[in-house]
Amino acid sequence: MTGVFKTILFIIIFYYVWKILFRLFFPLVAKKVVNKAQQNMEDRMRQAYEQQQGGHYADQEGDVIIQKGAEKKKGGNVSDSDGEYVEFEEIKE
Repeated sequence: MTGVFKTILFIIIFYYVWKILFRLFFPLVAKKVVNKAQQNMEDRMRQAYEQQQGGHYADQEGDVIIQKGAEKKKGGNVSDSDGEYVEFEEIKE
């Protein structure tokens, strides 16, 4: 009977200690996570803005920036007129 009483007492003490520690440390951890997410979002927005502006903050109004798009890569000996359709005939046995 003493072992059962000790186990129940241990569970109750552990529960209250966990509850107190959770109330103390959860706001700190949550704040850190939110700040990190905010910093990541700000970095992404800054990068998107830099890409949109051509990568330069100091560009003056009226400057023209020409960026070439990615060139289309051709694979193998397939020409543009060749499609992916494969012609076949059904064979009845």
